[in-house]
Amino acid sequence: MPVLTSAEAEEMLRFDLNNENETVRHYRRRVRQCEALGEFAMAEHIRQILIDEQEHQIDLATALGEDVPDLALPEE
Repeated sequence: MPVLTSAEAEEMLRFDLNNENETVRHYRRRVRQCEALGEFAMAEHIRQILIDEQEHQIDLATALGEDVPDLALPEE
């Protein structure tokens, strides 16, 4: 996926938030996959990374004056 850039600060924040949203979705899927495989320790490591990514997501949404997007995964 290409890296999007802009001279406009708000637009760059939007690009960053969209990327964080996608990253959070991916990490949530990986946690579920690890648990399904019985890899509980790996799932915990990924959860720690997910916490950091969600903090970035919150910071970006706050900077844009928005609520944090609801990225709950549907039950599989």
